[in-house]
Amino acid sequence: MSTSNGAETPDFRALFEAAPGCYLVLRPDLTIVAVSDAYLAATFTRREEILGRGIFDVFPDNPNDPAATGTHNLRASLQAVLDNRAPDAMAVQKYDIRRPDREGGGFEERYWSPVNSPVMDAGGVLTYIIHRVEDVTEFVRQRQLGREQQRLADELMSRAQLVEAEVYQRAQELGEANRKLRSANEALEERSLRLQNLTGQLQAANRELEAFSYTVSHDLRAPLRAIDGFSRLLVERHGAQLDPEAQRLVGVVRTSTQKMGHLIDDLLAFSRLGRQAVRETDVDMAGLFTGVFDELRAAHPDRNLELVLEPLPRARVDPALIRQACVNLLSNAVKFTRDRDPARIEVAARDEGTHQVYVVKDNGVGFSMAYADKLFGVFQRLHSAHDYEGTGVGLAIVQRVAERHGGRVWAEGRPGEGATFYLALPRADAAPA
Repeated sequence: MSTSNGAETPDFRALFEAAPGCYLVLRPDLTIVAVSDAYLAATFTRREEILGRGIFDVFPDNPNDPAATGTHNLRASLQAVLDNRAPDAMAVQKYDIRRPDREGGGFEERYWSPVNSPVMDAGGVLTYIIHRVEDVTEFVRQRQLGREQQRLADELMSRAQLVEAEVYQRAQELGEANRKLRSANEALEERSLRLQNLTGQLQAANRELEAFSYTVSHDLRAPLRAIDGFSRLLVERHGAQLDPEAQRLVGVVRTSTQKMGHLIDDLLAFSRLGRQAVRETDVDMAGLFTGVFDELRAAHPDRNLELVLEPLPRARVDPALIRQACVNLLSNAVKFTRDRDPARIEVAARDEGTHQVYVVKDNGVGFSMAYADKLFGVFQRLHSAHDYEGTGVGLAIVQRVAERHGGRVWAEGRPGEGATFYLALPRADAAPA
């Protein structure tokens, strides 16, 4: 499209839909009229399914959460925009998102930082409301995690508060950018440059958060080594002078420091996945699973472990990353079949169009599907740490590896009847060369 002077008129709808932020445009009656691609991806929705529908019809409260206040708070904010003709920045909200049936259904716990802004016409009449959100779920979970590890909590909480303040500041700046959309005469170059700058700042904030986690993990190693070393020296040099209870307490100290060391190692591995480049190549998945299983069987000579391996297609993936995912999946199966003789692990594959799904099934203790959404969260555990060792990071690493390859992971299980994990990866013949 061109103007009378020959200049090209930008396609503002295409620009809006491709914007990197999560935006939703509503009429005054709260009917959805436009949505950005980023918003659709974040909420598991499709444009043709939500346009023309009321926002609360598309996004209801989680019926399994009687304390949910998401729709109530959002409705109040939107009403404030309608009444005051002014933007309304909401506090961080818990607003669960419904997963599509193709991904298991149910609701996924999410936290958001929303800003609602009015759009006025030339006569000062409110014609639209721009609803902009930022997904801050990970920040909230990091803050909640702090209650379990007090020493790490203080530092992580401080960082989470800083990040929350930065997110709020970005939301305010994006709100200002949204108001500028009312002026159709603004130059496209200026508008595009502002969005690029804001995106760069948000990416910098994410890099800072990763660097923070990496630094904290490294700084914790030195005092842990000192605690473990001096505890060992205490036993070696003065063990005879300690009564049995004192020796037991020293043992508890050493065991706890070693567990913390494993936790730090897993945190480093998880943090490293966010920075590590993906170098894809052709990988023999059958050979990879077999090699990992042989290592695990050698590490557990007292266990009766059986592997049933069906023919597996090759995959175009990063060998190091995908091996880490396979190690975690098989280690998980070995751990939770501890009371089975024999412990039976089956690995198979199935074709799902552009993706190949690798299936790892065991005959272990299983789990309830009511808690399936917690499996892949960092430090989320469905079984007691006293009964089954681990830090609760392994499956989160599997999910991160899958996402880095453009795939996904999910699980099915029943208590006492084993568990099945599904790792979906792009087909080798569908991936770019």
